[in-house]
Amino acid sequence: MEIHTLRAEVGIDAEAEGHYRDITGIGNTSGPHDHDFFEFFIIVEGAAYHCINGKRELLSEGSLVFMRPQDIHYYEQLPGIDCRLINLSFYEKTLMDLLAYLGAGFPKESFLGSAFPITIQLSHQEKLLLQRRMEKLYRIPQHEKQWYRTELRALLAEVYCHYLMHSVVLEPHEKPEWFLNLCKEMKKPEHFIEGVPAMISISGKSHAHLCRTFKEWEHQTPLQYLNRIKLQYAENLLLHSDRGILDIALEAGFGNLGHFYKSFKALFGRTPQAHRKMHYARLTPLV
Repeated sequence: MEIHTLRAEVGIDAEAEGHYRDITGIGNTSGPHDHDFFEFFIIVEGAAYHCINGKRELLSEGSLVFMRPQDIHYYEQLPGIDCRLINLSFYEKTLMDLLAYLGAGFPKESFLGSAFPITIQLSHQEKLLLQRRMEKLYRIPQHEKQWYRTELRALLAEVYCHYLMHSVVLEPHEKPEWFLNLCKEMKKPEHFIEGVPAMISISGKSHAHLCRTFKEWEHQTPLQYLNRIKLQYAENLLLHSDRGILDIALEAGFGNLGHFYKSFKALFGRTPQAHRKMHYARLTPLV
């Protein structure tokens, strides 16, 4: 199988730093290829097979795929079905500058070094929102290169932070996927306030199963895990708002103020008031 390399110097405008393509059929895509630039694409209508790095996966409406330069891929049409996709390609330097700005908190190496690109399935509403956001580039006049570049960079920051950042699994060979998803969901206030019943509902696992899994991977019980999440949420409210201690405790899910004080001091080493006072003392020279 001959592999063709697509090059940025041919397909991407140097001043705009990116190239937008609305492809209405699989017959209009390239054969097996890699490239010296990054890209992502979204299936906006229909479905197709995506042959990527020796694997074939079915993509349907709403599939969002983040490609890297080293990825070798092409598309195959399903019998009697075609698809429309929107592709956005951009310079490697443009994305690497963004990742450098985002810093060490972004799972850069896991994204760049994984065997296959990240594929995310968007809901119908998410697909429409992203499609409209990408089509904004399509409406920029060709001579407005700087405007295009600014909109491109803003779009990349939105898409990579919102969709990709929390979808990269740092240890895919270790923690079960359902457990990673559960931990992500339990950071939402509506879930950690509900507590263990929310864990059971979201995971579909028994309480005993949850206890074993949290002991194995987090070295604590589900209740201890939830308590830490609630305290970390309370700390953020304490340090970044002017709400009273009682209001913060209630919003974080602590119905007993004494229990909140005791738990907070056990984790942070000081009372909520002392923690807030210390934080404000550090910020005083900046105000």
